[in-house]
Amino acid sequence: MKSRSSGNKMDKSFRLGKRGGTSPKAEDNANKSFLKIDLPDSVVALVEKDLGGVEKLKIAMASDMLPGGDFGEQWLLVADERIAVAGHVDGHVELIHSLEFGEKDKLLVKPGISTAVVDLQQESGRHRILRISNALQKDYSEATRLINDWIKKKEWNPEIFDARRHACSNCGRPLSKGMKICPLCVDKRKMIRKVLSFLAPYRLLVMQLFLLMIVTTLVGLVNPYIGKILIDDVIRPLKNMHWLPFLAGAMILIYAAQTGLQMFNAMVSSKLGTHAIYDIRATMFNRLQELSLSFYSKHEAGGLITRVNQDTGQLQKLLVDFIPYGISSIFMTVGILVILFYMSAFLTLFVLVPVVVSVIFIYRVFPRFRIYWQRYFEKRSRLASFVNDVITGIRVVKAFAQEDAELTRFNEQNKEYRDSAYEAEIKWAKTMPVIQMLTMVGTPIVWFVGGRLIFKGEITLGTVIAYTGYLTMLFRPVFILTRLAQDIPNTLAAAGRVFEIIDAEPEIADASDAIAMPEMEGNIEFRNVTFGYDMNKPVLEDVSFKIDANEMVGLVGHSGAGKSTIINLVCRLFDVDEGEVLVDGVDVRKIRYEDLRKHIGIVMQETFLLNGTIAENIAYARPEATVEKIIDAAKVANAHEFIISKPDGYDTEVKQGGANLSVGEKQRISIARAVICDPTILILDEATGSVDLKTEKEIQDALARLIKERTTIAIAHRLTTLKKADRLFVVDKGELKEMGTHEELVKKKGIYSKLVKLQTDLSQIRGVA
Repeated sequence: MKSRSSGNKMDKSFRLGKRGGTSPKAEDNANKSFLKIDLPDSVVALVEKDLGGVEKLKIAMASDMLPGGDFGEQWLLVADERIAVAGHVDGHVELIHSLEFGEKDKLLVKPGISTAVVDLQQESGRHRILRISNALQKDYSEATRLINDWIKKKEWNPEIFDARRHACSNCGRPLSKGMKICPLCVDKRKMIRKVLSFLAPYRLLVMQLFLLMIVTTLVGLVNPYIGKILIDDVIRPLKNMHWLPFLAGAMILIYAAQTGLQMFNAMVSSKLGTHAIYDIRATMFNRLQELSLSFYSKHEAGGLITRVNQDTGQLQKLLVDFIPYGISSIFMTVGILVILFYMSAFLTLFVLVPVVVSVIFIYRVFPRFRIYWQRYFEKRSRLASFVNDVITGIRVVKAFAQEDAELTRFNEQNKEYRDSAYEAEIKWAKTMPVIQMLTMVGTPIVWFVGGRLIFKGEITLGTVIAYTGYLTMLFRPVFILTRLAQDIPNTLAAAGRVFEIIDAEPEIADASDAIAMPEMEGNIEFRNVTFGYDMNKPVLEDVSFKIDANEMVGLVGHSGAGKSTIINLVCRLFDVDEGEVLVDGVDVRKIRYEDLRKHIGIVMQETFLLNGTIAENIAYARPEATVEKIIDAAKVANAHEFIISKPDGYDTEVKQGGANLSVGEKQRISIARAVICDPTILILDEATGSVDLKTEKEIQDALARLIKERTTIAIAHRLTTLKKADRLFVVDKGELKEMGTHEELVKKKGIYSKLVKLQTDLSQIRGVA
């Protein structure tokens, strides 16, 4: 959006640049420029007149829509304890709104389908401030959170966006959390250096390969020169006949040596490349284990699998093909050119013309191929994700007879994948013949110029024939280099996707001053916690409560109220945006992550079992557990009887996802897995959901034994399952609305009482049915 400069009237603090444009040399601009923009002179005059001057302004932002929904420009101005909006009225700029705000007020951004609105919530009601397009929603959401923080704490702290607003230091474009690489600003040379850094542990192999390349190149350059000797010193003068067997034998030996060296060269390069790719894949997988859940919520599983398997395969081509053959071709090219200049510098100058033109052509054309290969990779990743989803959910597909619909969707994505590959290949097919023509022009030039030099007696026939031989040899490394040049954009695109994962930083990581807590009591406290999976859409807002050690608390509320988010924050699967989550009085962000997770056990509604035996699944969190401890845990979970009834007992293989077990059996194995952890804090997330009454009774008995002397947080939609809870927390729309025992909350006649009545009515309906 364009805005006029206000000349000398503007305070220097407003010279941070317009929204959307940042200085490539100032990372601070990328973080904060959206809070203050250059204002037109007319708006500055209003600020000076009605808001105490520009030095009083905390925020000056432009909107891109008018109140009626048409595109137009207004300005949000925040100064001290006043929020104002300036806009055009009858051709003049005036203050449309000017509202004071107090401690209980709150600025809200409410998204719509294509637009969003900014409202000020006060005790007297809600006041519409302005309307914006969804393109500005993120900026305004961040600004309103900063303003609300200021209203509440009376402290102006724009630096909080240094962590929240993660942007490229070069172009200012926002980056995903944890990501270091901007796809548009990636340094190609740096990317290649990163790939080559994985060769560091194999320095001896690299040196061996380098020496092999030099020897192979030198051996390969000998035979054409022997041909020159044969013609000039044996065949043409018809003398030195006794040289023939020696020269022919030398050629055979050189060819044999060259073949052997090439085989050895290929073996060494293959070993080097495969070992390096093994390390890259291992590094990627290790980083995937370290990354937080927020990373996986933004990336499809199929796409990540594609990166681990296929993109690293592209890097293997770089290490096995490009580097050895590329460097060998460069050595060969340099060696041939040296010999050509030695034999005839004059003739070589003519030959270099098409070579130079070829190089310039490749340099200008090949960077354009990158976009086609990026598109190809994107389509391939999308197709892999789609296939992964369909195969994973094949039972649902068949249950609803959607095979034809999924086949149609597959064909559409497969067609896009095919078209992107065809587009990239057709661009190459149009380019390669031009390169071949330019390189092959050298042969007729040699015969034309060399023939004239022969007639003049300046060079011999053997020299020209040797020259054409070397020129023919030159074609091969040039073709290899040009063919490998095709893989450069392809490989760099793959490398970018690989290092996007390797360079990603886990959002959840131990602080530099993390505290070791080998023992915990289990006290939990939330202090003014605000959190959203999307920072612009809070799921929890200003939530505070305490849970004492060994207390059982039930979380109650409608779906989407924020119950699962609370347990995610307790487990530190995510970090809060504002406030603190404390365990035994220590912020979980300061507790060593390994210690925190060791003291928390989780039983989820959707039980995930890994491929392996039942015993291995029970002992998943304690692989060192003895058979006796595994059996004891199964008994506590009421799982022992059904396990030993199976033919292989505890050695029964669990099929993918536990397909050969019932829901109740999987749930009890999950409980046994939590038992063997012996956690201080126990999380029960719908642990008795989706099972029949008999199984629920068995699971409830198991849980009753499990929760003894542990801090327990339980989520359940069936309120009867929480009857043993010491207290119940009622969560509604991200806020803690009610707190107390079952009896206390029923007497309040509030949200919980309505939920109890609703479930009682539903139970009566089921009974009649």
